Amino acid sequence: MHANRNKKAVKRVEKGMMKANRIRNLFAVFAIVLTTFMITTVFSLGINYMENMKLMQVRTAGTTANASLAMPTEKQEQQIKNLEYVKTVGTQYMVGSVAEKNDEGRDLSIALSYYDTTEWDKHYKETIKDIEGKYPSNENEIMLSEDALSQLGIKEPKLNMEIPLSYYDKNGQQERTFILSGWFHSYTGVGMGFVSENYCKNGGYTLQEDGVLSLSLNKMPDDFWRIQDDVQLNEDQAFHGAVSMSSSNGSVIAMVIFLVLFIIGSGYLLIYNVLYISVAKDTRFYGLMKTIGTTQAQIKTLVKRQALTFACIGIPIGIVLAAVTSFGIVPMFLRQGFVEGKSAMDAEVFFHPSIYILSILFSAITVWTSCNAPAKKAAKISPVEALRYQNFAPSKKKSRNSTNGGKLS
Repeated sequence: MHANRNKKAVKRVEKGMMKANRIRNLFAVFAIVLTTFMITTVFSLGINYMENMKLMQVRTAGTTANASLAMPTEKQEQQIKNLEYVKTVGTQYMVGSVAEKNDEGRDLSIALSYYDTTEWDKHYKETIKDIEGKYPSNENEIMLSEDALSQLGIKEPKLNMEIPLSYYDKNGQQERTFILSGWFHSYTGVGMGFVSENYCKNGGYTLQEDGVLSLSLNKMPDDFWRIQDDVQLNEDQAFHGAVSMSSSNGSVIAMVIFLVLFIIGSGYLLIYNVLYISVAKDTRFYGLMKTIGTTQAQIKTLVKRQALTFACIGIPIGIVLAAVTSFGIVPMFLRQGFVEGKSAMDAEVFFHPSIYILSILFSAITVWTSCNAPAKKAAKISPVEALRYQNFAPSKKKSRNSTNGGKLS
């Protein structure tokens, strides 16, 4: 049996079909653009919603740590640091609180604390915004949140400005003039003030009497239950864990999967119908292709190559439109519902390569499955069927009898 040597001719035919069916091509590309755009947008909104909810959670909690233990012993501290599933261990001291009143006679709500480098950089910085200055290093320096500055009546803070405070610490009521080393915006709704390590050393603060260990664990909540078995606690001690958002995330993931499957189904039907109608329209063409020796496999490839061309055009356009929507239009509308920079839900857009990888993958699968049935339909068309479809076969004409003679239409 001789080999089929008409591959170049089939490629020329494919180019001719693409030029001849421009309207069909536009509809097919539009269907793929719409499908890709919707899949990418759903993935982007779903993932960004979960990331913003997670960010809101840690901002409201005021820490990214998963667990904490108050007043640990040296033995407990060493045990915790040696556990392989504990990523970071930070230290904080609850120093005291401001003992002043505002103009209305109400007590100010400003807590004074000390955070070590790990606690500040790893567990706290992510929960605040707009940091000006630096964390205090000298005994007479202090760093305040914007809420604390507002309570003190300071509207325009400046670095190294003097701030006289009356406050309580473990040694009783104190009067001191601090130097402002920096300030920041927090989301806890409570005024925060941070003092230096030197202040705590000179004030007699120790981890065993005044401190709290903050722990970042590898896997929650499994590691939270493990650490309670691995570390022996005193009667008045207990590990405290962060609030989990797993149930909320689970519902969001389920909704995203449902919407993506719905979009894939709709996109499949849309692309399938465009290609199927095109095949039905070109029935005579595919029949004549059979007469020149084109095989069923070549006709299938012809249809699928056209679908591949549409995908190479439509998918990038859909991705670009979805990116513009996700990074430009969506945040603009979300900011109208939140006070920009002040609300814990900040409407930030996070870039995840997985969003676009999954969108391209699902869109390509949708296009590929959509063109299978039309390709098989085109491959099965016979020359006889093509002639019957174009009405080349003789047809029976209806005769009319009249007693009054014939009439012109």
